Amino acid sequence: MKKNNDLFPEVDSSGDSSDFSIEVLYEDSFDDRPLDDDNSWDDEHGHKHRHRHRHEKHKRRHSLKRWKKVMLGLVAIIVVGIAGLTGGFFYLRAQGEKNLKTEVPDAADAAEAPEGLFVTYNGKKYQYDENVINFLCMGIDKDLPIEEKRATGSEGLSDANILISINVETGKIKLLAIPRDTIVPVKVVDSAGYFVKNENQQLTLQYAYGQSATASCELMVDTVSNLLFQLPIQRYCSVNFEAIPILNDAIGGVDVQALEEIKIGSKTYQQGEMIHLQGDQTLEYVRHRDTNVFGSSMGRLERQKQYISNYFATAKEVVKGNMTLPVTIYQNLQGKMCTNITVEDIAYLVPKLLDVNLTGEDMTVVPGEIIQPGDHEEYHVNADQLKEIVINNFYKEIP
Repeated sequence: MKKNNDLFPEVDSSGDSSDFSIEVLYEDSFDDRPLDDDNSWDDEHGHKHRHRHRHEKHKRRHSLKRWKKVMLGLVAIIVVGIAGLTGGFFYLRAQGEKNLKTEVPDAADAAEAPEGLFVTYNGKKYQYDENVINFLCMGIDKDLPIEEKRATGSEGLSDANILISINVETGKIKLLAIPRDTIVPVKVVDSAGYFVKNENQQLTLQYAYGQSATASCELMVDTVSNLLFQLPIQRYCSVNFEAIPILNDAIGGVDVQALEEIKIGSKTYQQGEMIHLQGDQTLEYVRHRDTNVFGSSMGRLERQKQYISNYFATAKEVVKGNMTLPVTIYQNLQGKMCTNITVEDIAYLVPKLLDVNLTGEDMTVVPGEIIQPGDHEEYHVNADQLKEIVINNFYKEIP
């Protein structure tokens, strides 16, 4: 049988072949074996063996095999790691889609469906568009941590209320601003959190009745949903005013054009003047209101709409260069935010928002008028106009 010369050293044919033994040298033993200058060595029987060149060839070949194995191992680790990250990302996205979308049954089962999924308007039947995902975003008027109660014992007031709606099929986004002074049936609860009665009050007060930030948000979601004819609202997010500078500075600041004369810090900006908002400037711009001027809350609402539009446009470009930024911001807002938005939701939505443009036409205010019957302003909704907006933005006609 022909021997494999890579494993068995060649025997000098001039030596005595009566008795000899062959030692198979494994890779680790090569470096420990001494080599003579004449490239040969004698075994215990005096037989001379030539082996140096074969030894080096053998060593090089095994070393090459070792490096191949190492490199293949590294490549395998990298591939598995990338696959794991990629698979994890797609898993998060799939979960986000599953959790966010509201399942709408067939029209034949409309009678048994939850309220708000099917509506009738002007003699026509409509069903909720399951591709639309609604987020109720609230700005709370306190500088304390979001879960901490104010000195009055309440969770605070909701001074900014905006419903952000994303159509994940068309890629369109719409904002519906709801004035803080909108008169709605507010759910009044006692100190133990039990429902007492509905009472027509300003929407901003609904948040104050919660026993915790989460309870306050849930009360707001129910009240706004009722205002919008039982519209499904999938997620909520409330932030205190300390969160605004964090959100703003995370994307490098936001440029706005002053909608009116406004004082920020020690400087007064004239209408039409450009302002690069950073830090606490942002808070002053979206929060300032002259309570001595009738309807000043609506002027503030217009500034808030403008800021959100400009923030979205700026953030979209920044996130294209850093897809992890939304998660980083999410983490930095802990303690200043109460939300049921999850990381899975973010993973699903962020890629869909990168090509979306938000313009003034996509931002609407709940239609109505301001009156002041007493000490406080009240915003009374035009229900017919509001229903038309709701139908057009959130529903599709059943053929």
